[in-house]
Amino acid sequence: MRRLARGVRRHPRTLLGWFDDAGAVEFGGSYLLVKVDGFAASRALYPWCSYGDLGFRAVTGAVSDVLAKGCRPYIYAVSLGVTPDRVEAVEEITKGVEEAVDLYGGYLENLDTNVGRDTWVDVFVLAECWHRPTPRGARPGDVVVLSRAVGLSSVAYLEFSAGRVPSMPEVRSFSCRPRAEPAVAKVIEELPGCLSGSIDVSDTLHESLQQLAEPHGVYLELDPSYALHPLALSYSYTSGVPKHVLLLASNEEYVPVLACRSSCVEEVVEVLRSRGLGATVLGTVLEGGDIIWRGVKVEGITWDYTSGRIVVE
Repeated sequence: MRRLARGVRRHPRTLLGWFDDAGAVEFGGSYLLVKVDGFAASRALYPWCSYGDLGFRAVTGAVSDVLAKGCRPYIYAVSLGVTPDRVEAVEEITKGVEEAVDLYGGYLENLDTNVGRDTWVDVFVLAECWHRPTPRGARPGDVVVLSRAVGLSSVAYLEFSAGRVPSMPEVRSFSCRPRAEPAVAKVIEELPGCLSGSIDVSDTLHESLQQLAEPHGVYLELDPSYALHPLALSYSYTSGVPKHVLLLASNEEYVPVLACRSSCVEEVVEVLRSRGLGATVLGTVLEGGDIIWRGVKVEGITWDYTSGRIVVE
């Protein structure tokens, strides 16, 4: 993929790296951001969720990356497909898409429908940015801040993997329709001089930390209890799953992770909380390339695209 990327022609004024979460250019004195994302029902739809939820989540996944760059979604184009025996699902998926667009703002300008061997939703977003989009790019010495408690996604995934439907209604609801945080764009606008990088939690938090700090690592010094949703914390006690695993395996939470200069930590926390978001200091960016929790290297906790499963190395 990296060899391929080096050979692909890009806009001469591109602002973000090839493997960042979106693409951005300076055009006509302003900043434009483009994002495309896709979800297949066979990989992304829990059996207790609806096709409307799939449409909603597909838009949320794309918008979350837009917000993490400090931009706002403006125009959407959506391509969706269904299997021949589920043509009636088009209306349900479209309704979920429209509900998400109403929530995050902007306009749905184009919708394309297809029939194939899977049910899927691809979302393209054109976004407007009032400042230069924030890249990943954390540096050694930066402090990493999580803007909302996580872990409900880990509970849903582990219950699904065990062949069970989650017993907690809040877990089921979250796993079907996680929501991005529109207030994040405003937070990033207010902290342009403090932030060195931002990313959302889409695959796993472990991967988000790696990608935020690449080629560096992150030292986690907190008790995971402070960053876990209360229901996820309770699940850890009853199931025996370690708290740091639930934390780092959190996926598709669509919560932003911000990297800031150490001198700005108090300001970042204050602004996040003033916007109704949480603020938990996760740790510090290191020179090395590993994720370290209290002195112990944490092996990979990643989303494997070939199997559609979370893999703990």
